[in-house]
Amino acid sequence: MRAVAALAFAVLAASWVFVTYPKLDIVTSNLFYDGTSFPIAADPWVNGLRNTLIWAEDGGVVLVLIAWFASRKAPILNLTRRDWALQALIFLLGPGLLVNGLLKRQWGRARPFMTQDFGGHAQFSKAWAFADQCARNCSFVSGEAAGATALAIALCMLLQANRRRMAPIIYQVGIFTALLLPLVTAWQRMAAGRHYLSDVVLGTLLVALLAALLHRVFYPTPALKRC
Repeated sequence: MRAVAALAFAVLAASWVFVTYPKLDIVTSNLFYDGTSFPIAADPWVNGLRNTLIWAEDGGVVLVLIAWFASRKAPILNLTRRDWALQALIFLLGPGLLVNGLLKRQWGRARPFMTQDFGGHAQFSKAWAFADQCARNCSFVSGEAAGATALAIALCMLLQANRRRMAPIIYQVGIFTALLLPLVTAWQRMAAGRHYLSDVVLGTLLVALLAALLHRVFYPTPALKRC
C-alpha cells in the first residue's frame, strides 16, 4: 500500500508542478532546439535506438501474452500464470487503454515541434489542459515512455524471479538496464521535439501507479517490490 500511496503522491505532485509552472515544459524542450529544428529528430543513430525500443516494447507485449496463455499448466521462467496476467494487464491497461486509448485521444495537446514556440503553428497548452491543437496521436502523455515503463516492470519481475540462477553482476546489470529504458525513451522523445517533460514524466508515473494498484489487487509480489 505504501507504494501505491507514494506513486499517487508523485503523480499529484508532478501534476501540480507542471500545471503551476507550465513554462518548465517550454524551457526543457528548448534545451534541444537549435532555433530552427530539433536536430536529434533527424539523427539516424537515435532513430535506430528509438525503433529498437519500440520493437522491444511491442515484442514484450506479445511475449507476455503468449506466456500468459502458455503458463496454464506450469510456471514459465519461474513466473506463474498470475504473474504473467499481471504483466499483461499492465501493458494493456497502461500504455494501451489509459495512455493511447484515453489521454492521447482526448487532451489534444500539440507536440513541441508543432507549436509556435518551436517553429510550428499550434498553440502551447499546459499539462492536463484540454486543448484542440492536435487531432490525433497527440502529445499528452507519452505512449513510448509509458510502454518503456511497462517493459521495465516486466523485466524486473522476470529478473527477480530468476535471481538465484544468475551471477550477481548479471542480475545487477539487468536491473540497471531495465530501469534505464524509461529514462532513455524519455530523453529521445524530448530531444526529438515529440514530447514535453510533463508528457514523459506523467506517462511513466501513471503506468507505475497503475502497476502498483494492480499488484495490490493481485497479491503482494516481491518481484514488483524490488523494482
